[in-house]
Amino acid sequence: MFMLMIIYFLRSFGIEHKISLQTDNGEEFGGKSVPKLEYLKKKVFAPLKAELLPISRGKKQYQAFVERSPQTDDNEFYIPQIERFEDLEEFYYRALRWQFMYNTKRPHSTLSMTPFQKLSMERKISNLVAIFPVVQLEKLTDLYPILFPLPGYYVSTNDPCPLWQKGPIFCPDMSLRGLRQSARPELPTSSA
Repeated sequence: MFMLMIIYFLRSFGIEHKISLQTDNGEEFGGKSVPKLEYLKKKVFAPLKAELLPISRGKKQYQAFVERSPQTDDNEFYIPQIERFEDLEEFYYRALRWQFMYNTKRPHSTLSMTPFQKLSMERKISNLVAIFPVVQLEKLTDLYPILFPLPGYYVSTNDPCPLWQKGPIFCPDMSLRGLRQSARPELPTSSA
């Protein structure tokens, strides 16, 4: 789901050439299942002029490149900021600011420039491309059966509203009120 969002987001800025997405060999990206990988490549990504590039077998050192961005997010955004969020709305605001800074102001060691500078070398493009919408992927799980109709292709272990407990498209938890309530978990009270 996340990769589809990225593809459509980039296409909205007029990026028409083939988009390659490097992944680890996790189950959500086909894993060891050749039929699942072929399904994703042919039925999901090829029609969108995109390709899924799993790390080649025996090339575990490439995993570092895939994991580098999440590590930086953890070390420079989540860990120092997590206790400062008053609510989900503030989290979204700070996450967008972080993302814009990460993509337009912070040089990356492997590029020796920002990702936006690198992309700008290829084409003239708005810096708004550096602000991908912040979403809670767990809230999008109702779309999986529609986008991936074959059983087993959309299983989410983190789904707070399992398919067997909701209607085909609706999860009661998806309202704005539900988002706000789930964003503020009850904190345990200490007894004196």
